[in-house]
Amino acid sequence: MNKIIIYDFDGTLTPYALPKLEILEKSGLEDDAYNPQFLELTKIRSKEKNIDLYKAVYDILFEIVKNAGFKLTDENLSLGYDNLEYNTGVIEYLNMISKNNISNYLLSSGMKICLDKTKIASYFKEIYATTFTYDHNNEIDGFEIFIDDKNKVTIIKEILKKNDIDNEDCSDVIYIGDGVSDFYAMEYIKEHGGTSIFVRNDFNIKDINFFKEKSIVDFYTEADFSENSKLYNYVKKLCKIK
Repeated sequence: MNKIIIYDFDGTLTPYALPKLEILEKSGLEDDAYNPQFLELTKIRSKEKNIDLYKAVYDILFEIVKNAGFKLTDENLSLGYDNLEYNTGVIEYLNMISKNNISNYLLSSGMKICLDKTKIASYFKEIYATTFTYDHNNEIDGFEIFIDDKNKVTIIKEILKKNDIDNEDCSDVIYIGDGVSDFYAMEYIKEHGGTSIFVRNDFNIKDINFFKEKSIVDFYTEADFSENSKLYNYVKKLCKIK
């Protein structure tokens, strides 16, 4: 069968390791999700409520946005996602891959309403990300599907099933991610015969050492998708693209 490639989003396809949330800037938080205050508040909220750090991020995000007088609508939360910057060569690479009948999937703990708005959304067979429930005013009031590090594996199994792979055989699956948030996904892919690729714009030695100790990454390289880059050529070889 043809290869299946599953991509993380933030830091993998974009130069931003954290989601680029323009709504936070408009709410008065300089440097959006990178603001030290935002990061610290999420850690405190996680401990206070004994909730997952990802849920704490949404908790603080929604609180800041509402306190700034904005409504929790798809339009507000996805501001700027139609004009994101991508890593070098991403669009040309995805165009090349899609022309060779490779099944591309996007798997992120970010918001699906944001990822659906990106200029690269059409290159993916399906986008898996966090989705919400809404009240009668079309404002977000809860989670429909919540994606974190661990349940990425559940989504990978769903992707296999949709491709008529019922025995958890990942031999034709490639996973491309950029950090420890991809650990469980990479571990599952590797344990079931697939290939995991670690990409970064700036290599964090701590992260690299962590993955090397676990022996679950097949290839480490810069997040450069341009033609004839190490990553471009490695994926072409795996997919047997001439």
